[in-house]
Amino acid sequence: MNKATLPLLFALVLLGNGLRSVISSTVFVSEGTFASFLKISISQTSAIIELLLGAVLLSLLVSPWMISRFSIRSITTSMCLIASGASFGLAAMFWIAPPVATREALVVVLFPLIGFSLASMAPVAQILTGWGGDKHSKLLTGVWAVAMPAAFLVTPQLVRVIAPRYGLELFFAGFAVLPVVLIAAIWAVREPMTPPQKNGVAPSLAALMPAILTLAIFEIMTLLVTISGISSIMTQAMAVLFVIVLGYLFYSQRHQANKGRADSAMLNIFVFLFFVNIATTGFYDTAFLVLHMCSNTLIADRATIGALAQVCAAMAATALLARFQLQRVIMVLGAVIVTIGLGSYMLYFTLLIFEAAIVSKAITGFGMGLLTTAAIFTVSNAGAKTANLSLFIAFVVIIGTEVGLELFEIFVQVADLVQIASDTTYMTIFITQIVFVIMAIPFLFLRPRAMKV
Repeated sequence: MNKATLPLLFALVLLGNGLRSVISSTVFVSEGTFASFLKISISQTSAIIELLLGAVLLSLLVSPWMISRFSIRSITTSMCLIASGASFGLAAMFWIAPPVATREALVVVLFPLIGFSLASMAPVAQILTGWGGDKHSKLLTGVWAVAMPAAFLVTPQLVRVIAPRYGLELFFAGFAVLPVVLIAAIWAVREPMTPPQKNGVAPSLAALMPAILTLAIFEIMTLLVTISGISSIMTQAMAVLFVIVLGYLFYSQRHQANKGRADSAMLNIFVFLFFVNIATTGFYDTAFLVLHMCSNTLIADRATIGALAQVCAAMAATALLARFQLQRVIMVLGAVIVTIGLGSYMLYFTLLIFEAAIVSKAITGFGMGLLTTAAIFTVSNAGAKTANLSLFIAFVVIIGTEVGLELFEIFVQVADLVQIASDTTYMTIFITQIVFVIMAIPFLFLRPRAMKV
């Protein structure tokens, strides 16, 4: 790796793991615009997020299979072309403004296409961190960890500047250029003569089918919960079907246990991340503030400060972990800080002021930056032994977030049905979030069991 192409490799890792978050945060920031354009309520725009996340999760699930069968350059080229074409399609949709039915159909098709194609770049970017050699691999791993919070930090600023003046059509047209830049960069960067070793058996599509089926039914169920509510017969039937296929998934995995699994230490890290991301979705504390505080800038400023704190923490953790093996210490410290941040949400019921809302989000974001970066370094260090499993870290983070959103959405709907007071509902959610983080910490201390790979 020469000095001339090193910046290109940095850009590939940063954009490869960050672009999918740019799209999702664009919808969050522009909920009102999407609701008006599609003639739907703002609450129904969450269906767009669910479509996007579903495609992202499917892509992250099958990406190890794709990586085992196709070259990094071919995956990057094909997926970036799809993402660029879909982005131009969204730009054209906002420019032409076709009939509402056509708009809805285009959103249903184009957003999942963007989500699927860009999400496949996350594990690709994770592999590219090894292209920098021993000298730069740790720094590139830190860049990979910073990418997602950096996207949530930068995107709202871009949308707030571009969308009001020029419209979302120009934003998506400009965004469509970035995947093309990635294509040029991947062909300009020279692949190392001895690429990072990939041990372990690559997953087959047949082996992934139970997980794909479970994910598909879960996504359909989440859409029904959002659109029809939990009292709908369709939602309840899909929930029963989900329990059945989830049981089959666990059975099939246990049945294959004698074929060998990865070291359980990495699985413990995944469970830790899963629980923490359930607790830190950031949706219901935001909803509480929207309900009780009349401020046009609070939510955007709070999200910006939280993302900035997470980026700073990720950079600090990267600097430490590049020199010292402190992964577990930093993960525990991050979890403790997250617990303090989530606990400070309880102040909202007695001290609902701007400063409390901002500081609580900053504390939570800082803790998440620490623990997520340390977990990524842990998984990357173990990647030489369990390469295929290590590529699922982005999947674990996102599935934890979506499971958290759905669990709390179901709880809110149940609370509404039994007429529980709004503040009591939110207090229960905040306490439950703290419990999830506390439940996650012991998994960092479980004694790993060596298993056959």
